[in-house]
Amino acid sequence: MSQGFQSKETVRTFNRFELKYLLHYKQARRFEEIIGAHVESDQHAGPGGFYKIASLYYDSRDLKCYWEKIDGEKYRRKIRVRTYGTHPDKAFVEIKQRYNLNVQKRRLIAPIDEVEEQMAKIQSGSYEGGVHPVYDEVFYLVQRERLEPKVIISYNRAAFFDRHHRDLRITLDRNLRCRHLDLDLRSQRHRGKFAIPPQYLVLEVKFNHAMPRWLCTALNCLDLQIQRISKYCYGVESLGMEPWQPKHDAVIPRREAAVDADAVHPLPDEPVPPPTEASRETH
Repeated sequence: MSQGFQSKETVRTFNRFELKYLLHYKQARRFEEIIGAHVESDQHAGPGGFYKIASLYYDSRDLKCYWEKIDGEKYRRKIRVRTYGTHPDKAFVEIKQRYNLNVQKRRLIAPIDEVEEQMAKIQSGSYEGGVHPVYDEVFYLVQRERLEPKVIISYNRAAFFDRHHRDLRITLDRNLRCRHLDLDLRSQRHRGKFAIPPQYLVLEVKFNHAMPRWLCTALNCLDLQIQRISKYCYGVESLGMEPWQPKHDAVIPRREAAVDADAVHPLPDEPVPPPTEASRETH
C-alpha cells in the first residue's frame, strides 16, 4: 500500500446544505460590503483575496452526469479530482453526492503523483482494490457507469467564514474557465475558454443546519434567487460538447452580457499556497 494512503486522516465525509446563486460583479461587490461585518476571509487567499481551483470532472461518453443535472434528478453522484494553487503538490479525490439541496461528500487528499497513478489504474481497470475506501468507490462507479475524464473547470475563489459559526462558508467564484483537450491538472499551457461571461460570479452558501438571519437579509437585499447552477454543465455547454440547445442560458441575461462582456478583466493566476486539509474541511 502506498504510504500516502495509510492514514485514516486522509478521509473526510461531509453532510451539508449547499445553495447557489448567480451574481453580476456589481452585485458581488455590494454583497461583500453587506456581509463584511459578519465574516472573515479565508487565510489562504492570495492577491486580491482569491485563490485558484482546478477540478477534473468525470462523466460517461453520453454525458450521463450532465443530463442527470439538466433533467433535475434529485439524487445524483459525481466524481472529480481537485487541486488548489497554480503549483499544487497535492490533490483531492472527491465523490460528491446530492439529494435535493443536501450534499454529502467523501474525499481524500494525497500527493498528486499518487493520485494520478491510482486514477490511471482505475481508468484502465487494473486497480486491485483495498488501497483506500474512496478509491474503491470511485473504481466501482467508473466501471459501472463507464466514466472517463471529461472536462477541467478552473476559477478564482474568494472564501468567507462566519465569525461566530464556523460551519457557515460563503464562496464567490469568478473567471470560470473550461477545457476538454488538455486534461492534465498541472498543465499551464491552456487556460481554456470562459464557461460564463467574466462579469458574472457564482455564489455558494454552505451550512450544516440553518442560514443566519443576516445572510438572508443580504440575499434579499440584492433580490438573489436560488438557481440550479452547475459549473460542470456550464463547461460542457460552453465547449459545445452537448449538441442540443444549452440549458443554462436563461440565468444569464444575454443582452447585458453582450454589452459589458469586457467590463471586468480576469484576475491573473497568482501562485498561492495550496490549502491544508484542515483548512478545507468545510469547503
